[in-house]
Amino acid sequence: MTSLRQELKRWAPVFLFSGIIIVLVFIWHITFPPSAWEETPNYLQKYIDFIIARPADAFLTVGTGARGTVAWVFIPVYSLIIIHIVLYMVGKKKKQQYTILNKSYLIYLVLLGLFAISFQNASQHYGWYWNPELNAPGYVDTWTHITSPWLLGALFAPLALERYLGWDRKFMWFFLFAMLAMVALAWEIGETIDVYHLRPSPTPSYFNYPMDSIKDIIMGAGIGTILSCWIYERLVMDFGEKA
Repeated sequence: MTSLRQELKRWAPVFLFSGIIIVLVFIWHITFPPSAWEETPNYLQKYIDFIIARPADAFLTVGTGARGTVAWVFIPVYSLIIIHIVLYMVGKKKKQQYTILNKSYLIYLVLLGLFAISFQNASQHYGWYWNPELNAPGYVDTWTHITSPWLLGALFAPLALERYLGWDRKFMWFFLFAMLAMVALAWEIGETIDVYHLRPSPTPSYFNYPMDSIKDIIMGAGIGTILSCWIYERLVMDFGEKA
């Protein structure tokens, strides 16, 4: 009885706050007029239709950016996932840690890679990056700028660089943030130079506005680091066996 009471006391805040969140989600939903939902595209259905109708375009290419189609980006992504899997299997046999991960993380990495690439391609296919009515980036642009650095950080998180640098594992956060910040800044610089200076166009589809660029850098370096590092630590450092 005492044990049951302790368990109820332990989980009571979880049930309480979960109930409050469910109620608030319901209120959030009904406060929108029906027309707001009717005018919102069914992004999930469109995404599913895209990957069913055009699986090769969804998973075996990456069309993105102002500089045209970056058609081979998927190859290093999938290659690094395969490298992680191979190093994990070899390490298990030789009882060595070539990369610090486990089976749960490998499954997560495969699913994240497939989703991030196909979602990026669906967004490009449907033109979800730009909202012509607002003459501003579309809000799907926000999600693609989160999922791409999230995947990049997840791919590099298992690399045990601290072994060679004499760091503590917690400095992985700094390494991934620095890497994602450099990638985000380099991308934004390239986009601005390409669109504004090299190939100015009357159509603003990829014009790099300063505030939009800052938003992309924050999502790429900040949110990308938090997602990739936090999930890595939960799946590998807190749960399951290490490789």
